[in-house]
Amino acid sequence: MKARLGFVKIMAVVLGLGACDSTKKDKADYEIASPVYAILAEKSLDYLAGFELDAFAEMLADSVEYELPDGTKLMGKMAVINYWKSYQITAGIQSMRIVNATYLPVETHTAEKTTKRLGTKVVIDLTNEMVLKHKNTAVKMNFCLHFNQEKLIDHIDSNYDQTLITLVSHKSILSL
Repeated sequence: MKARLGFVKIMAVVLGLGACDSTKKDKADYEIASPVYAILAEKSLDYLAGFELDAFAEMLADSVEYELPDGTKLMGKMAVINYWKSYQITAGIQSMRIVNATYLPVETHTAEKTTKRLGTKVVIDLTNEMVLKHKNTAVKMNFCLHFNQEKLIDHIDSNYDQTLITLVSHKSILSL
């Protein structure tokens, strides 16, 4: 997979930066997590891009939180799935395909300032090639998927510029 090479490059940089840290700690604030989480993240986004929402839902915790780029939060599995059903229809999406994706699984040992979440997450950088109302567009996106102990996604952060989506679909994704 193309994503694997990018993943290896990022791991090398992250591990290299950690090696330059001159302070001594018993345990690092974070470390590279099992690649199993990168595979789960890739699988979940492939389901989402293919609008295989039942399969995507199986990868979500019942209490999942999905944070949209404007800070709006969708609370619960059904809210997330209903949002995506509406999004596909309202925005006029005919297809989505994830390309040039990099998946970095990280295990955090100290609470982050913004999310206060510990545990395993996967930081993702990708391009979403979409066909919206018979027009092609590509949007650079960043996601962060947090996993619970059962390896289900319990939190999703997304960040991307919705300008191209709005121009092509004539709808703001955040207003769906």
